[in-house]
Formats: sequence, C-alpha cells, structure tokens
Amino acid sequence: MNIIAHSKGGLDCRYALSALGTDAYVASLTTINTPHRGCEFADFLLRKIPESKKNKIAGAYNATLRKFGEENPDFLAAVSSLTAEQCAQRNEELADSPDVYYQSTGSRLRVPSGGRFPLNMTCAPIRYFDGYNDGLVGEKSFVWGDHYEFINPGGTRGVSHGDMIDLNRENFDGFDVREFYVQLVHELKEKGF
Repeated sequence: MNIIAHSKGGLDCRYALSALGTDAYVASLTTINTPHRGCEFADFLLRKIPESKKNKIAGAYNATLRKFGEENPDFLAAVSSLTAEQCAQRNEELADSPDVYYQSTGSRLRVPSGGRFPLNMTCAPIRYFDGYNDGLVGEKSFVWGDHYEFINPGGTRGVSHGDMIDLNRENFDGFDVREFYVQLVHELKEKGF
C-alpha cells in the first residue's frame, strides 16, 4: 500500500509507521505540505497570545469543527502539536522504517492575496519566521525522506496549502492539482511501488 497524506495527517502516518507497526503493510509514504519540523510562527503565537484570547479563538474553531462533524475537537492541542518544539521532540522519538520509502512535497504561496482565508492572513507573518511558505507551513519544514519536490510555479500567485490539498477545487495557470496527484502516483508506480 502507498499512502499520500497532507498536513497533520502526514505526521500521524509517520507515527503509525514508526510506533504502531503498520510499516509491515506500507510500501511508501508521501507527505504533502506537512510540517515535519513544525511552524515557528505557532510557537511564537502560543507564547505571546494571552490565555483568554487563545481560549476564545479555540472555542470559535472548535464550534466550527463540530459543525463539520468533529465530535471532540481540540484546536489548541492540534496547534500545539504543530509547534517546532513538539515536532523536534516527535522526530527524535520516531525513527523512519527502513522498509518504507519516504518522500515529501511542499509549495510556495508567493503573495498573501493568492490564498483564501485564513492563509491570506498568515502568509506574511509565517514568512518572517519560517521563510517561503504555503500560507501555513514553511519550506524548511516540508522536507522529509528520500525525495523532495518544491512546487513553485512562475507567476505572481503561487500555490497555497489549500490548493495542494484541493480544498479550493480549482486549477489555475501553472498548477493543475489533479494532474499533480496523477503524476505523483505515476512516479511511484515507475519506482516500483
């Protein structure tokens, strides 16, 4: 089996392969725009925002997530698990399986206006902390495994985190998300997976 996972799902898959023994059933893991090394901007926000504001923001996100079907959302726990500090600790504890082929992909949102809310608001501050990013995760955090691809098409827009996971359901000049995934699967097949 080959697994293609994005964001926190990529981290969860790495955990399952390393700690739960599922590597016996998996040939490859491809992570898409996954914060393997965390987001330094998240560390900053969690240190600087007063507890009352954090709880208010978390309450709003948790309410929205419940509307989408999540039974017990915990926004603060999710954000905390994506800090650079938490990811560094997790990376020390989890060894990659020698029986699984790991590869990763990331993208660059060139201008904040190229992404939809909230990525349009986070692109610039994340750039300050983490450099080139997809509106959520910085480039240095994407890299994992034997092969890494950075999606950085020409033009002024760039490719956001939402674009990579096909959240927006749109293609645009320089990037066809469905073709990206078709090509990814084709390349895995060519490598024998």
